[in-house]
Amino acid sequence: MRLILIFIKTQNNKLSVICSILISLSFFISCVHNYEPVISSITAIPNPVASGGIVELTCNASDDDESSMLKKENLDYSWDSAFGQINEASTNSATWYAPEESGDYSITCTVMDQFNGIDIFTIEITVE
Repeated sequence: MRLILIFIKTQNNKLSVICSILISLSFFISCVHNYEPVISSITAIPNPVASGGIVELTCNASDDDESSMLKKENLDYSWDSAFGQINEASTNSATWYAPEESGDYSITCTVMDQFNGIDIFTIEITVE
């Protein structure tokens, strides 16, 4: 690992200090890499569900920043469904209240880390 300092001879020595700090910062920033979170699955219990029934959802996600300074970043969860109603608390679990009509319905979980890495996963639930 090398740190290269460039000195520019001027009447004001502040310029040489600024150049060396900028080079140091750009080197530091290039060593940090943010990996996006990865959703491995969403569990839905029960699936299928009776019309008007309640489904407990859990989003299983991880963020593989283990080799960097970002290892302990937080993950934010958001849930979305065009039909039925979702009760969520911005956590990896939510409750979905199924509509009265039978059919297959999609529920989406979006996971974002604090550096805007994102993953989106959709599960289908059958309402009988």
